[in-house]
Amino acid sequence: METKLELIRGATADDHPDGDHLYHALRAELSRAGCFEPTPARNVGYAVFILAAYTAAYATLLVGPGPLLRVLALATVAFVSVHAGYLAHEAGHGALTRDRRIAAWITQVFNTLLTALCASYFRHIHRRHHPHCNDRGRDPDMQSNSFSMYAESAQAKIGFGRQISRYQHVLIWILVWLQPFTLKIDSVRFLRANLRTTRVDQALVLLHIVMWFVVPTLVLGLPAALLNYAAMSLLTGPYLGTIFLVNHIGTRVIEPDDPSSFFSRQLSTTRNLGSSRLHDFFFGGLNNHIEHHLFPSIPTARLRAARPIVRAFCRRYGIVYREMSWFAAAREVTQHFRAMSALVPRA
Repeated sequence: METKLELIRGATADDHPDGDHLYHALRAELSRAGCFEPTPARNVGYAVFILAAYTAAYATLLVGPGPLLRVLALATVAFVSVHAGYLAHEAGHGALTRDRRIAAWITQVFNTLLTALCASYFRHIHRRHHPHCNDRGRDPDMQSNSFSMYAESAQAKIGFGRQISRYQHVLIWILVWLQPFTLKIDSVRFLRANLRTTRVDQALVLLHIVMWFVVPTLVLGLPAALLNYAAMSLLTGPYLGTIFLVNHIGTRVIEPDDPSSFFSRQLSTTRNLGSSRLHDFFFGGLNNHIEHHLFPSIPTARLRAARPIVRAFCRRYGIVYREMSWFAAAREVTQHFRAMSALVPRA
């Protein structure tokens, strides 16, 4: 991970009288640099890589390989499942294609079919997250029955959630292994509550179940099928946690009546991580998270080019722009969780 820590200290975008003007000026600058141009060759290559790796690993598991090859195949499925989510996420933002029908099918195949994180559910929560990032009243990512991301949540915890929140600065890095299971369960609950509008999701979830439970049970037996799926899901958890825990947690919490602009909110609630090409691949471009949150329709392959432009723009106007190593971000996340733990009632 990159060790550089850069924090440009200055004003927020709301300190400028024309915050909206700054946002549009930055967008125009990025547009002139070609940052919104589509990347069809990269998209096709990336999709082929994901499908080929997933299929090869899945086929390997069906032949009942030895322990080492089995672990490698499971790790491969876990790894490319996250990348399937990256591609679906990009399609959902209109960064792959402007054709909504094609984008919808990409999200269904690469999210619902391959990972069982239903596209309709992810779209439901993610569309609320982006415009209300770190808003404690409106961002779904700020809500949890077990963890406390802000003071009011910590003070309101009861029962089992209170016990988890007391030690969340340690438990978060352990329980993140279970996140794939909770995402799948939440997806199914969403489908059950929206049966009429999620028929494609329902069909593809059933196909996912056939792929991972019916076929492997017929070939390998039920215990092996269950073990493979559980292990693959567990291996996906820490990868997801490595990526998503460090994007916003520990930054500014937005109050429900906060009057600040979209530009200011995204800059003050988001941090960037390493900027190497390896970081870009590992994090699916979301290491350039400031640029993604400001302009979600920028193709992932263009975020790398957009980053120095946004950084220079913020420096020019004295606006805070946060970049740090993954370890520095993880430390901030842990410190924030510890601070919230101290607010949890003891009785």
